[in-house]
Amino acid sequence: MTKKFTRREFIKDAVKKGTAIAIVPGIFSSVTKAEHAIPSTEGLKEAMFYQTLDGGVMIECMLEPRGCIVNNWERGYCGAKENRDGKYYSLVYSNPCTVYVEPIERENFYHILPGQQFLGIGTAGCNLECKFCETWHISQVRPEETETQNLTPEDAINLSREKDCRIIAFTYNEPVICYEYTLEIAKLARKAGIKTICHTAGYIYPEPLKALMENMDAVNVDLKGFSEDYYEEICGIEMSQVLESLKLINRLSAEREKPLQLEITNLVVPGKNDSPEELSRMTAWIRENLGADIPLHFSRFFPNYQLMDILATPLETLEKARDIALSNGLNFVYLGNIPGHKYSSTYCPNCGTMLIDRSNSEVTRYNLDMKGKCSKCSYSITGIWY
Repeated sequence: MTKKFTRREFIKDAVKKGTAIAIVPGIFSSVTKAEHAIPSTEGLKEAMFYQTLDGGVMIECMLEPRGCIVNNWERGYCGAKENRDGKYYSLVYSNPCTVYVEPIERENFYHILPGQQFLGIGTAGCNLECKFCETWHISQVRPEETETQNLTPEDAINLSREKDCRIIAFTYNEPVICYEYTLEIAKLARKAGIKTICHTAGYIYPEPLKALMENMDAVNVDLKGFSEDYYEEICGIEMSQVLESLKLINRLSAEREKPLQLEITNLVVPGKNDSPEELSRMTAWIRENLGADIPLHFSRFFPNYQLMDILATPLETLEKARDIALSNGLNFVYLGNIPGHKYSSTYCPNCGTMLIDRSNSEVTRYNLDMKGKCSKCSYSITGIWY
């Protein structure tokens, strides 16, 4: 009988074994790396957002700022797309290596359908190289180094219904890597009345970001830190493009009839991005550029991947970060990766009433009316509540 793991237990177990992972609905299972043949060109999906160079032999990726120049029969940095005779193909379309049902709160979405389950989908590959990555077993490998499933966009919709999930989440790796797959599922989900969300680093060009956000109901952007040096050293990308993505998402939300719910996660790494000065600059920037009501999650770091020599984030550091954010005018500031902490709950910024109690790692109190207003003072709380 297959042993079941919590997500945290699974990740720790996989780190010890040095394995790649395959996740199927309802069960975490670790498997050794296996070689899997990439399908013939006939069975692949042509990528979006690229252009041909050198008479049609070379490819330039126009999806994200790395702008990979890819020779014939070679792949871009992400390892998930390949140039085959002048056409760029996704190697992960309909081939996720991670499919799992989890509570919405696990993905740091606190202002969308609290207590609901989502169907999470992820593939191999990433366009970042974060040294603290929890899921490096899939994000830092190629598709043939993982155990994959065949799950078409239509299958994903059917599976979501079968599992009674009102939400499909694109997570576990960077959704930009499986852009075509993510976009097609999101379009079908909207027609089926299923909400879609994604957890992203925001390292993507404006045009594809706009097209993706048009079909999303909520997005959580990882704002890794607030210095270019940190982004370059720890994540291997430029911070400036992430900030531009955040501003674009916020602007797109304001233009929609039904706003796009934006939340932000900041993993606080001791000695790397946890100085009061950096946290103050970051939270002041969020307030000034995105507004006071953007939920911000300060997440606790645990030793992982290439940062095994750094201890877990002290609780007092996270609580100080929250104090800084509140002092800079943010209304909804949460602490994550600390089960049972009182600041995983939602409080009314006007009267202080606990609106959503998550102190027992599940929603046990819900003091919002059908319009998302505080049941005590009628203050309107940003989010998707029903």
